[in-house]
Amino acid sequence: MWRRYRAHLLLFVLALAGAQGWNRWNIAVMLRSPAAANVRDGRALISTDDASYLQGVDRLLGARADPDAAVPEGPSLRAPGYGALYLAARLLLDPLPAISALVWFQCLLYAFAAAFLWDTLLRRGIAARIRWPLLLAFALLPAFQGFLFHTLTEGVTPALGVLLLCCALRDEQAVHQRWLWAALGLWMLLMATRPALLWMGLALIPGLLRLGALRAALLSIAAATPMLLWWGSNCLRAGSLVGLHPVYWEGAPGINRPMHGSFWELAKSWGAPGDAFHGAMEPAFKAALACDTAASHADAFIALAPQGLLPEQQEAEIRSAFARWQRFNCLALAPALRSEAGTVPAATPEERSIVLDMERITSDWRRAHPVQHHLLVPLRVLKRMVAHSNLNLWVFQQTWRGLPWMEGFRWFSAVLHAAMLAAAALAFLLRLPATVRLISFGCAAYLFYLAYMQRGLEERYTLPVLFIGVVCAAFVAERLRSAIFTSSNPANA
Repeated sequence: MWRRYRAHLLLFVLALAGAQGWNRWNIAVMLRSPAAANVRDGRALISTDDASYLQGVDRLLGARADPDAAVPEGPSLRAPGYGALYLAARLLLDPLPAISALVWFQCLLYAFAAAFLWDTLLRRGIAARIRWPLLLAFALLPAFQGFLFHTLTEGVTPALGVLLLCCALRDEQAVHQRWLWAALGLWMLLMATRPALLWMGLALIPGLLRLGALRAALLSIAAATPMLLWWGSNCLRAGSLVGLHPVYWEGAPGINRPMHGSFWELAKSWGAPGDAFHGAMEPAFKAALACDTAASHADAFIALAPQGLLPEQQEAEIRSAFARWQRFNCLALAPALRSEAGTVPAATPEERSIVLDMERITSDWRRAHPVQHHLLVPLRVLKRMVAHSNLNLWVFQQTWRGLPWMEGFRWFSAVLHAAMLAAAALAFLLRLPATVRLISFGCAAYLFYLAYMQRGLEERYTLPVLFIGVVCAAFVAERLRSAIFTSSNPANA
């Protein structure tokens, strides 16, 4: 029986070896470099966001001295799914061994996704000449493995997305509904881990509709219940309606109040990258808390505007709103942070006035520069999403950068990355299985949202689409192969 699963086992081993090999090599190099501070005890990589995924569990289990005990509890920025995985490890292990267990789980999940995808493509009749190159690239290339040693949702959500799609594809051919139940469970976990990926449930529509509209609706609601309960609790904590990613809320004990969000909306209109925006606002915020409200702090924000496209009157209005934001932080927020309340619990009239003024300025600027806002900026963001190699490990970006073989590998990875994203976003235009077309449409809509609406994106946001792109590419290539075979053999048409 093992002979039947030789290819599956080979791909599982190759994917696991690739994930462990590239990442441990990267960590070994980082430990001998100035980047050693970004490695957690030689076990995992440290990023800005990972503490927000882990510290709640450590606090719950009493393993973290909490410096924020006096800060009022607000909505949770992170959905509970990833924290639940860490909690499962922490119930058995101390913090550092639990991190190692989480990293190993992410690598094993990725390796299993590679083997399971092979079996699914085999069942769907994808030719071996298509399966082997795609799956070997998926299993071995570090473009797919760069976040497996991070304690972030991207360590699990791309593989979960592939598994969901594979289960939905199997359900199309199945007599029983077990694959649909498995897909529903994976969708529930995805939504509870990264709510922004709820669009992956589009792959389940054909299977759900076979059950009837009422059962389909009830099962969809049941799958979304963990996410909805978390969202409801966030609304209660915030005291108002908040989004599924509640970055800005009125009682925030820090920079992320609605005023900050209104400045970000204007900066997004200009096409400012997220890191540049934060680089301008965060030093100004810290200075304002110490009552340093010098006008020079606005210069960095104004510098984000496209050269020559900010009229003097608008610049003066922005500087006025910026100065009022600084005064609020100095005179209202800073004393509140030191008080028993720990924050200004609700938006003040001055805050609302600043937000309204910034919304008006933003609307006026967008109306005056529609091409810049609606076309040029989204296209630049789309270029940043697509036109890179996805080789995010330190050794590729620092140690080996500039070496001839590394630059060749970088170009190869960039072409592969762009091709997979194109397959994911455009497959819905071809005559492919409904499941593939539906999730491809979801990928296209998600990329449009990132490029046009969110704009302040990070490289990891598109990783789930990259993984889905491997599946879509297999079906696109099979469709093209069949079309070429049919055209060259008219008797088989």
